[in-house]
Amino acid sequence: MAEPIIATKQVIEQVFDGAAPRYDREGPSIFRQFGTRLVEWIGITPGARVLDVATGTGAVLIPAAQRVGASGRVVGIDLAGAMLREAGRAAHDAGLSNIKLTKMDAEHLEFPANSFDVVTCAFSLFLFPAMEVALREMRRVLKPGGRVGVTVFGGSPPFDPGWRIFAEQARAYAVAVRTPQRVVYAPAEAQALLAAAGFADIETRVEPNEIVYANEEAWWAFQLTLANRAAILRMSEETRAKFKTEYLAKMRPLFREDGLHLSASVVYALASRQ
Repeated sequence: MAEPIIATKQVIEQVFDGAAPRYDREGPSIFRQFGTRLVEWIGITPGARVLDVATGTGAVLIPAAQRVGASGRVVGIDLAGAMLREAGRAAHDAGLSNIKLTKMDAEHLEFPANSFDVVTCAFSLFLFPAMEVALREMRRVLKPGGRVGVTVFGGSPPFDPGWRIFAEQARAYAVAVRTPQRVVYAPAEAQALLAAAGFADIETRVEPNEIVYANEEAWWAFQLTLANRAAILRMSEETRAKFKTEYLAKMRPLFREDGLHLSASVVYALASRQ
C-alpha cells in the first residue's frame, strides 16, 4: 500500500483554486458558522485593524469586518487567488467596503511589525509546511497587547469514520495526499504551538458539533471542496468514478433516514502578544 505524498504549497493552491466556487456551500456552511464563533470569542471592537490569514471565502473575514465597522479595517490574505475572488464577492454582497484582499504566503507576511490589533487563522495551520514560521509571523505583525485567534480540529478525527475510510481507500488506490501538518490537536497541543511562537495568556475552548449531510452526493461534493480533492484529482476520470462508487458503498450503512451524521470538535485558541 503506497504511502501518502505530502501536499506542497503548489498543490494546496491548485486544490483550493479549484474548490473555491463551491467551498463551504456543499452541505452545511460549517466554516462560516465556526468563523463567526471565533470572531465572537475574540471580541473584536469597532475601529480595530484585523488580519485574517488564509481567509478562504471569508468565513472569518466577513463577521470581523462587520464588527470593526467603517472606522476599522480587515485584511484577508490567501495563497489561492480564486478563494480571494469568492471572498471579494461575499464582501460585496454583504455591503462591506472596509476589506482588503491580497494574495500572500502566510509564512512570509508582507506587513511591517506591529501592524494589527488582531490576527485570525481558521482551520489552516495544518496547511502550512512551516507552521511555526507562520505563527511567528503572525506574532510579528501584531501590535503589543494584540490578540491572535486560531481554530483547529480537536479531539477525535473530524468527520470520522468518513475521512478515515476515504484515507484508507486513497492509500489502496495509491493516490493519497496528506496535509503538511496533522489536522487534529488537543487543546494542550494548540496551547503549546502558540507558546512556542512567543504568545502569552493562552486560552482554549473545545466545542463539539454534529454535522448532517443530506445524502451521498452532498457528502461526496464536500470531499471535492477540501484537501481530499488533491487525492481525487490524481485519478483518471474512469478511476475516479470507480473510487466514488466504492467509497459511497462503504459510507451507505452510516446514513440515517435524515442523512449522514458526523461529529467535528473544534478547538478555539486565543492568545496575546506581550
